[in-house]
Amino acid sequence: MTEAAFNPFSLEGRQILVTGASSGIGEATARLCANMGARVFACGRNEERLNKVVSELAGAGHQAIVGDLTDPAARQLVVDAVPSLDGCVFSAGTAALAPMRLLSQKHLDAMFAVNYNAPVLLTQALLAKRRIAHGASMVYVTSIAQHVTPNATAAYAGAKAALTASVRIMALEGAKHGIRANCVSPGYVATPMLDGLEDVMNPEQLAATAPLGMIEPDEIAAGIAWLLAPASRWVSRTTLLIDSGQTLHVR
Repeated sequence: MTEAAFNPFSLEGRQILVTGASSGIGEATARLCANMGARVFACGRNEERLNKVVSELAGAGHQAIVGDLTDPAARQLVVDAVPSLDGCVFSAGTAALAPMRLLSQKHLDAMFAVNYNAPVLLTQALLAKRRIAHGASMVYVTSIAQHVTPNATAAYAGAKAALTASVRIMALEGAKHGIRANCVSPGYVATPMLDGLEDVMNPEQLAATAPLGMIEPDEIAAGIAWLLAPASRWVSRTTLLIDSGQTLHVR
């Protein structure tokens, strides 16, 4: 009996790309995937932090790939560095607030460059060079913002909503190759990105929006790992909402 058949939650022997792996959800995901037996290709912009994360991963054979994925050269570096992948986690992202009356082209471009263009164009490049194996799972980190639309997040929420729509098409097109594509949509997670909301909402107010408590990066990573694992073999073209009850009031 194979390890996968014995344990449907194992990633033993699988090769997984994780973007945004130098901090937050990406870092937690890289660590969990390694603990579950995967070989991790960790991508991030901060070389020092990324190398530290990779050096601490369980197992062997992991690789750090430093680069800003809004840069075509960095995306090509990833494509050239990875083998045939059994899983991809697109976790790199950025958030910044701007009310509609102050929205600028610069802000809009910045939100879409990181949160939409980079993961979509990297996916295209990986598929074009046949770096996504038959039966692979692609997981994209989106956001609660597209469901509950907080103030001043029009550009950010729009980019994440656009990514969700594109992932649904990726799942449709990938199905004939046995490739799955899904989203994980987190609520407010205790990461450095959340610090950017402190100007409009203090920690107590943030906590009040989450009836089940504040979410930690490891808890989002667990949902991502499930979508990578054989346990979710028949799950594609969907969004796993992990929001601590933030959307309970949304109809």
